[in-house]
Amino acid sequence: MKDGVDDAAVRTSNSGLYKGFEGYRTPSDDEYRSALTRALVVLDTNVLLDLYRYNEQTRASMIDVIEALGDRFWVPHQVLEEFWRNRERALADPLTEVRQSIIDLKKQLSSAQEIMRMWVNRSALVQDAADAVDNQLAEAYSAAQRLIEDLVDADQVAKARNTLNDMVLKLLEPVLERHVGSPMSDADYGSAVAESKRRAAAGEPPGFADAKKAQVSVERAAGDYLVWEQILCETAHRKLDVVLVTGDVKKDWWRYEGSFARGPRIELTRELRRRCGVHLYMMRPDMLLTYADALAVTVEQRSVEDVERTTRTEGNPIGQSLDAFGWTPRALESLLSRLSTIAPVQEATIRLASQQDGYISREDVYILGEYEPERQLKGFTRPVNRLVQELRDIGELPDDAADALSPVYDKMAHGFGWVDGFQVPMEIVALLQRNN
Repeated sequence: MKDGVDDAAVRTSNSGLYKGFEGYRTPSDDEYRSALTRALVVLDTNVLLDLYRYNEQTRASMIDVIEALGDRFWVPHQVLEEFWRNRERALADPLTEVRQSIIDLKKQLSSAQEIMRMWVNRSALVQDAADAVDNQLAEAYSAAQRLIEDLVDADQVAKARNTLNDMVLKLLEPVLERHVGSPMSDADYGSAVAESKRRAAAGEPPGFADAKKAQVSVERAAGDYLVWEQILCETAHRKLDVVLVTGDVKKDWWRYEGSFARGPRIELTRELRRRCGVHLYMMRPDMLLTYADALAVTVEQRSVEDVERTTRTEGNPIGQSLDAFGWTPRALESLLSRLSTIAPVQEATIRLASQQDGYISREDVYILGEYEPERQLKGFTRPVNRLVQELRDIGELPDDAADALSPVYDKMAHGFGWVDGFQVPMEIVALLQRNN
């Protein structure tokens, strides 16, 4: 005891359930709203790029919220670096998706017509009845194609490549004025890249999930850590809590418990508190609009849904199972597009299996490939596996993403080494069925 004060009381006076464990605590809606009124709000690159994917009303709502944040809105210099590097691709993405969707529709029409022809040959279907259904299918797919084509104006996309005609840039330019961080010095930049490489090797966040991007560029592999380091430096100066708004759902940013994302990585929460003495909040872009009433900004529910839908199609939404974490529409589109050229039977197999809740029998594969009965299917998944691994290697697909096509040997009804069929993971099934 010292001066009448119990030493044990001194040692425990600042302790408690969440002391040092703040990152495990789930903020309430009121706490998120409060954070938006007092914290430094940082937008990640994907939030800016997604402005190209929103409808006009949603885009305007996002800009209104950003403006309402005033001086507390801030963008790291690295975010803007990545924005400009990816801008033209983001600008063209909606048009690319429309064109790919039309290609997919035509393939699905062909597949549906092929299935009809198969049943005409197998059974006693009357040809006239089959032709009537075939015509109805063609008309339905044609109507769907026209509907999709009307969603994006190809001429406007082409014009917007000129920055003077880009409406997103016209909206962003005034709100970003005086809200973008300065570039790092050469020495600080070099140190940050070196630290990023160390963290990637050690599996420390953020950035280890992008380690394979180093095969393309060391600087690109370091992108997430560069963003984080710039946030730390700005926060040390401002001494404000941080709200990081991001559509990124990789495991080097978010803390997953089992299959569910619960909040920011504990390491990031502790590093921010250790270096800056403040708290870290993370929000999805749709959450930013949901809590916009705290900033006296009215946002229609349709805009919130538009943002949530856009975030969901680019990656797994926070709070949903990690079972569907790896495969995104973009990664699946890339796989199927390449398979259509080098292994069209395997592409058709994945699509038909997805129509049948993920499983396709060997008999159906033989029909799709017009194979001779004595042919084995050894190596059938090899081109699929090779392309999937390439997607992992370039960082378009996480290492733990499920294989796109797996052989099933449960019964071995056709003898040892002969597959019974093939399985497609349910996340791919869900993505393909959602597009039907």
